[in-house]
Amino acid sequence: MKVILDNLILVIFALTSALVFILFVIFIADTSSQITEMEKEIIRETRLHSESHEKLLVYKNLENDFSKAQNELIEIANIEKRQYNFWRSILNSRENHMAKWKPKTPESVNADITRLFTLLRNRCNAKKIGLPVVSTKSPTIGFGSPNKKIENNFGFGFSSYDGFWPSFTNEEAKILGVQAKIIKEIIELISQSTADFHNLAIEEILRESAGQIDTKHIGKDLLVLGAEEHLLLRSDNTIESLVFMVTLRGMSSHARNFVNQLRPPFMLRNMSVERQTLETPKEEPVIDFTPNPFGSVAQDLPVAKMASQPIVKDVNSKFYFLLEYITGISNELDVLFENSHTWENADEDLLNEFLTVSGNSALIEEAKSKIFSSE
Repeated sequence: MKVILDNLILVIFALTSALVFILFVIFIADTSSQITEMEKEIIRETRLHSESHEKLLVYKNLENDFSKAQNELIEIANIEKRQYNFWRSILNSRENHMAKWKPKTPESVNADITRLFTLLRNRCNAKKIGLPVVSTKSPTIGFGSPNKKIENNFGFGFSSYDGFWPSFTNEEAKILGVQAKIIKEIIELISQSTADFHNLAIEEILRESAGQIDTKHIGKDLLVLGAEEHLLLRSDNTIESLVFMVTLRGMSSHARNFVNQLRPPFMLRNMSVERQTLETPKEEPVIDFTPNPFGSVAQDLPVAKMASQPIVKDVNSKFYFLLEYITGISNELDVLFENSHTWENADEDLLNEFLTVSGNSALIEEAKSKIFSSE
């Protein structure tokens, strides 16, 4: 005890040092644990940072990509505009009979077609265009004037409705009315294709059925398309059209004149020719020697005579024209706006710019109502 008292200061110092050491050990242990946790946290954050960096690499050029996408959108809009203008020129709304059609009753269409028969027959007669003679249903009388001229009753694709008119719907009557106007224009083009000293004749005009009722009565004027269906522009379902087959008999100049006059919405989809030839006799000299027992030597000389030999001459040929008359065109842009979920968070300004540049500004309000109405 005396030793402790004599060395009290030393003992206190030793105890203090021991306590400080113990506290320092405890502090070191706790700090080491914290450092370990911090190291783990740093490793974890480093990994997360690396993963985030990899994910952000996808969007590294986002601003540049967005700028390029805008430029491509404008380029697509310009392509759409050029395409729209092209098809608009094909449709030719100013002269298109479907676009210019004014609502009419079936009875009014019937009256128009009835008047058309006389008009077209007179037009062909004035231009000396031959028409096929259609057999009449009237009974034949065994007496009368034998020199009476046969009255032509060619129907120009509407033979069934010369004096007969079933009950058509307004839509079917409309198509018939448009077809009648188109055929009237075709006859006008044919009448302007005539040439002096050469005969031109219409062999046949076929048309598509206008509907269910027309199918029952159209008869021999029905145009049935087989493999030629693939030649039509409407095969992609974005184009509506009416198709006709016109058969002419004449010279190549007639066909050339007719084709040169075709303008949109008329589209010549196919043309074929049946060339007709005729053999006519050609005189060639033939030596005819018959001895004369009572004649002189000079009289026994052979005498040349002309013999007939066949030669081939060109005559009228048949020309078949498959005509497609464009009646409607759709670019189907409205389909893009049917599903509003596709346009979630869409940029209204970009949409307006696209429709304006592409020439479809009329669709802006419709597009807004379909895309942004639910927001």
